[in-house]
Amino acid sequence: MDSHLQEKAEHLLENGDVEELYQLIEPYINARDPYALFLYSSFSLESLNESDDEFEKRSVELLKAASEGGLAEASYRLGVLYLYSDLPENEDAQSSVYFERAIAQGHSHSKFTYGFNLYYSVSQTKQDKNRGLRLMKDAADEGVALAAEELKIIYGGAN
Repeated sequence: MDSHLQEKAEHLLENGDVEELYQLIEPYINARDPYALFLYSSFSLESLNESDDEFEKRSVELLKAASEGGLAEASYRLGVLYLYSDLPENEDAQSSVYFERAIAQGHSHSKFTYGFNLYYSVSQTKQDKNRGLRLMKDAADEGVALAAEELKIIYGGAN
């Protein structure tokens, strides 16, 4: 999808015009366009009559396809889902896989989130303070304000 079409799609999503959005992106969904899959992962059509569980399963599968297609935001969202949600297959190892992928795909906020998890050993994440600090520093250098704030707390507490 080109950037103009992406902007139009995002506008439709923000306004809750999901039927029109679906019509716009359906050819791209069928073509397995990562951005279209990502968008479709965030809404359900009334005509589908999906249960919450059905929507969640479809959403995760679409996010996985978008992640594999190179979309960093999808990889990041999967990392967050696996780390913090109650998905049936909630595994911190899966979380790490998707955060690592998002980082490799250039997603700055993933550096902060995963770095934070590594530094503090969030949930079942194995602690690695050095790597956690490096990732948070990289995120701060890339303009992630939360990373800069967290580093101030960490280094301020060490003095």
